[in-house]
Amino acid sequence: VLYIAPEVLQGSYDEKCDIWSCGVLMYMMLSGVPPFYGATRKEVMQKISKGKFSFKSKVWSIISKEAKELIEKMLTLN
Repeated sequence: VLYIAPEVLQGSYDEKCDIWSCGVLMYMMLSGVPPFYGATRKEVMQKISKGKFSFKSKVWSIISKEAKELIEKMLTLN
């Protein structure tokens, strides 16, 4: 469920959802943690639906601005 795009949860999706999933993978490869997480599957899906994530953890201070910009573009709702 960590890689699922919000549109998939809504039941209407296209190839752009693959971009979302790749953005999640990139976020995880660079930081070691998922951009959307929670104690339960339901909580994770709620956070994905909102599309809110951050670069607040310390590891992001050494990640390039360009990489963060790319992730932001890939993890854009709609």
